Amino acid sequence: MTTAAPTHAPTATSSYRERVLRDTAGIRLPELDSHVDGEPLFRSASPEGLLTFTVRGAQLPTTYLDDVYRFRLAQYLKRGWLNEELAAAADLTAEPYDAHALQDQHTLVVEEETGRLRGYGTLAHTRSPDHTLLGDDAHLPFVVERDYGLRLADELGTTTPANRVWEGKRLMRDHAMDRSQAAVSVPWWVYRGWAEGCLRALAEDGAAIVGDGKPNGAILQLSLLGFRTRTLDVPARAADPTDLFAPMWDQQQRSYPFVLTDNNALRPTLAHLDTILASGEAGSVAARLAAFQEARA
Repeated sequence: MTTAAPTHAPTATSSYRERVLRDTAGIRLPELDSHVDGEPLFRSASPEGLLTFTVRGAQLPTTYLDDVYRFRLAQYLKRGWLNEELAAAADLTAEPYDAHALQDQHTLVVEEETGRLRGYGTLAHTRSPDHTLLGDDAHLPFVVERDYGLRLADELGTTTPANRVWEGKRLMRDHAMDRSQAAVSVPWWVYRGWAEGCLRALAEDGAAIVGDGKPNGAILQLSLLGFRTRTLDVPARAADPTDLFAPMWDQQQRSYPFVLTDNNALRPTLAHLDTILASGEAGSVAARLAAFQEARA
């Protein structure tokens, strides 16, 4: 597993950044089909030559899971959402992760011909001990609870099992992708595979998906996918300067925590999204999903 321990002497930030971006350029997961252990939660091919998989971390070879976390680090570095000085001091080559990543769901969008990783999202499982309830002292807070000072027990009920709550994060497209129809579709393929995992999780009583996002960004897109979205008007805590991802909070537009559930609109909307993505037609996916929802209203 990858850890935050330095492997070399601390490097100047500029040379660290150059080295990480050079070493992670064009991360590839070749022949992913044959390397996934067992049936993926979701698999689909696109007209643009993209393959989308949603799998548990345990279904991936260790080298592939390492590359996933290298991709995560590089994408945040490119976007300026990473404290480069801290990362350089630890000489990180990948975002740190532990054994919990084996239970998390990972959505991967790769180019079929090259195996290049182009999109990613995750659905993280609770870190609490087995059989823990949200109201228990033993409950280990989700990241959204920590970042916003929330108690999900107050929102979802103290007796809700922690393992019925999943946290969505890191939904992203490769920042280096050239403008193309494939680049337009990648975020929606990430959403599609990720939402399949959500759909299965939400089949359990009292289940919910939590996370945070911007009202006219991720939260709007999630509602277009058919999720019932509840936004919580809670300000984020002041960023901890020792947090590796503290720069992510230094943005003009505020993010809000959200709770996602299924109001029986998710499955039909995802089926319509399948049709849209399989067509390969140019145009706004969001506009077509909005029109679909208006027609069903």
